[in-house]
Amino acid sequence: MKRFVVASMFLLVRFASPGTMASAEQASADYEAVKKSIEQSIGWAIEKDFDAMFRLWGDNLFHFWLFSDSTVVGLDDFKRYAERWKDPDFRGTRFEFRDLRIVFSLSGDVAWYSCTLDDCGSLKGREFCLKNVFQTGVLEKRDGAWVHVLMHGSYPVDKIPENYVRRFYSGLFEKKDEE
Repeated sequence: MKRFVVASMFLLVRFASPGTMASAEQASADYEAVKKSIEQSIGWAIEKDFDAMFRLWGDNLFHFWLFSDSTVVGLDDFKRYAERWKDPDFRGTRFEFRDLRIVFSLSGDVAWYSCTLDDCGSLKGREFCLKNVFQTGVLEKRDGAWVHVLMHGSYPVDKIPENYVRRFYSGLFEKKDEE
């Protein structure tokens, strides 16, 4: 019984020690920093702050969004890709992340996430929205900042919006109808 009391006291002191509390505080701070970086990766478009957006990405990033022409490798390539968003008639209007899940590596310097995203913007005053996009990504802590090294957005095959099905696959259906 005496050993049980000593072991219990050791565990109580160990788990209540400032080192453990600091780790929990750091984990919470890192969670919030990663969440903010994920949100800013879409939300930057509301203010169109390109410098702030580029700081969210690692120089060796890989980005693949919804279409085959959206594959981007490296920050310089991403900056060229982002030129299309400089159109003064384009602006982000709103976004929403649902079911955001963030997981950290055992070392604590890598995080990966998944969520469902609605991302809306306007072009020449007309709003458009990408809804229910399945987004995943990986961030790495570099020089104290969490940066994206991979981001991928896609639609589950059973949830592809009708306008995309018509745009990209209409030829497949027309052939079947003619037969």
